[in-house]
Amino acid sequence: MTDAMNAHISTEKALRSKGVERLKNLTHSATELFLEHGYDATSMDMLINRVGGSRRNIYERFGGKEGLFVAVISEECKTLAAPLEALVLSNQCVKQTLQNFAEEILHIIQQPRTLELHRLMIAEGKRFPHLSQAIWAAGQDNAKLILEHWIEQQQALGTLSSNFSASLLAQSFIQLVVPPIQMQMLIGGTTISVEQNLDIIHHAVDFFLTATTQDIKNVKGKY
Repeated sequence: MTDAMNAHISTEKALRSKGVERLKNLTHSATELFLEHGYDATSMDMLINRVGGSRRNIYERFGGKEGLFVAVISEECKTLAAPLEALVLSNQCVKQTLQNFAEEILHIIQQPRTLELHRLMIAEGKRFPHLSQAIWAAGQDNAKLILEHWIEQQQALGTLSSNFSASLLAQSFIQLVVPPIQMQMLIGGTTISVEQNLDIIHHAVDFFLTATTQDIKNVKGKY
């Protein structure tokens, strides 16, 4: 291969690398702006002023502001879903598993990024219903499905009662844990203490176990 060909290939690779980097900067900045200001208040000029480039590049790649918004929020949904999908629920200790699950859920929903994403879901739900549904599916609905699967396993083992469906039980447990904390933070930006988190988790787990164990006196050793 000649020196000229090598130089040409190196130049192409450098251009591709710069293009990838520019795209990363664009989508990152767009995400920050949309989460901070919302869809309407974020203009193309704001984005271009922050990252450079041109309207033409954005329209060619995303079809405009709406396409860019859909792309970056869809990517945020994947980020939101990742820690939930990585959860491994144990069959060894029901109480500890429920506590660990609740702690992880509360940790996720109290992240600033998650809060901004949920605020955006509420604000833009009418304009972008499919995105709002995607945010819900990646977060709370995803958590429900993970817990539901584990509850089904416990019901099959006879550890938890089968008087109610696993779906209903999973939804009920999440409702005991999430709304009290999430609503406080969404409407007021309140900082929740460790003690508050532990108190919510303690009451949710105890209530859930009281309602779902076959005979809590006989099986309490399993918890």
